Amino acid sequence: MMTQPIQMFESLTSETTPAGRNDTVKAGLTIADRHMIELRARYARAEFVADALGDALLWIGRQYGRLVAGIKADLKLRAAEAQLLRMTDRELADLGLTRGDITFAVREAAEGLAPQIDVVTGNVVAANQNLNRAA
Repeated sequence: MMTQPIQMFESLTSETTPAGRNDTVKAGLTIADRHMIELRARYARAEFVADALGDALLWIGRQYGRLVAGIKADLKLRAAEAQLLRMTDRELADLGLTRGDITFAVREAAEGLAPQIDVVTGNVVAANQNLNRAA
């Protein structure tokens, strides 16, 4: 096993002089030009990160708003269902509802669901049919 010779400090690479030689002289850039390019790159990177963080915060804010609006809407629907469930069967019959129809009636009013009517045949498909339930 051969050992590597000890390198002197001058021959070590760094950010300013890659591989022991100065490439900025070869490219025709002065140290001040290189410094200015690095500064512009840092500012561009910082601007990109700041824009990305701002966009992320706005997205999180919109998602939070949607979550709060969904919870509020659900609470309103539950309150309407509770109000109808407190009614007697006679009062529900006056409204044309049964206890089994309360949840659907409230959701239908909120979401705009309606039965599908085939104009040609006159068949009515109930909007509240549960197709996932096993027969």
